[in-house]
Amino acid sequence: MAERCELARLQPGMILDQGIFDDDNNELVEAGTVLTESLIRLLKERFPEGHLMVSIHILGQKAALAAAVEEAFPAGQPPDPREDVLIDPTYQKLYDTVLGDIRQLFKDQRDRSGMDFHAIARFIAEGHINELCDGARAVAQLHNMKRDGEYLLHHSVHVAVLAGLMGRWLRWPKVRRERLMLSGLFHGLGKLYIPTDILDKRGKLTDQEWQVIRQYPEKGYEILCENGLKGETEIVEGIRHHHERGDGSGYPHKLKMDKISVFGRILAILDIYDAMTANRVYARRGSPFTAFDTLLADMMRGKLDAEYGVLFVKKVCQALIGSWVRLSNGKKAKIIYIDQSRTSALPIVETEDGNFWDIATKQGVDVTDLMTYDELLVT
Repeated sequence: MAERCELARLQPGMILDQGIFDDDNNELVEAGTVLTESLIRLLKERFPEGHLMVSIHILGQKAALAAAVEEAFPAGQPPDPREDVLIDPTYQKLYDTVLGDIRQLFKDQRDRSGMDFHAIARFIAEGHINELCDGARAVAQLHNMKRDGEYLLHHSVHVAVLAGLMGRWLRWPKVRRERLMLSGLFHGLGKLYIPTDILDKRGKLTDQEWQVIRQYPEKGYEILCENGLKGETEIVEGIRHHHERGDGSGYPHKLKMDKISVFGRILAILDIYDAMTANRVYARRGSPFTAFDTLLADMMRGKLDAEYGVLFVKKVCQALIGSWVRLSNGKKAKIIYIDQSRTSALPIVETEDGNFWDIATKQGVDVTDLMTYDELLVT
């Protein structure tokens, strides 16, 4: 059963029967989303006058869903990560090859010998990075592989792979997909010129240090333009714009959404997701579901493009099924179901001792992070 409900009366646990749209008919929240306290707060910020009526379900559908999953997967032999094919040696070898090529390209630039963009063109044409963009397999492999150290290199390859996936999900032609991948691959190029003590600083940055950080997208843009890519507008503007935000709060030029390039809008989403789910010098990796919440909040505030953001979250959710996670109570668990109709969904998991938990309704338990294959094998 559904009923109309004013914004002021919304409560956590209610389920949207219809989507919520802004004045330009952009979908902010999808039908089927379970309202949380943070989501309700964001809606109240987005519609401060309170002039919003939504259609909500008032039945306990989440409980019914959890019961259905438990019936479909009756308790029995607990899951064993050693029985899952979590690491593909062929994929890992190809990834290491691509990483080595990018390491050399970055070294050439750092040594001031200049980048060989003919070599880059050959690298793209050979298809190595295209082979890494292999649907759900790619997302799982990126998360399952151990990647200690060399954050900038790994992050650059990850964003490039995610860019290739986005190009496929958007059904773009091969040439444009490759351009988006190239933009993703070099989106952080300007960081080569930031002092390490600023880039890896654990504490709060000073205003002067932030000013240095905010210039790196422009520096990367300038490097590529100086090395023969000035005419490749989509590629270089993507690098220049990936830290701009639709409400004008981004950098380096505080552009509004209509002035931010398509590549820049997409790379902003991919950059945030991979940064939040990776180990950095100053922060341990977080859960993809925390990253999804951040992306959703920024979409609702008009910072990120909702069209690309919703598609990305849906597709990554689909790819995460079968992955193993660490829970906040210390247990390991395997994701067996995510409702992909909602961007704010949390997974249903099977714990290492064979119990099925709906994380959205499990009191005091949350997903801490996805586990790598090496971590899973440590008893």
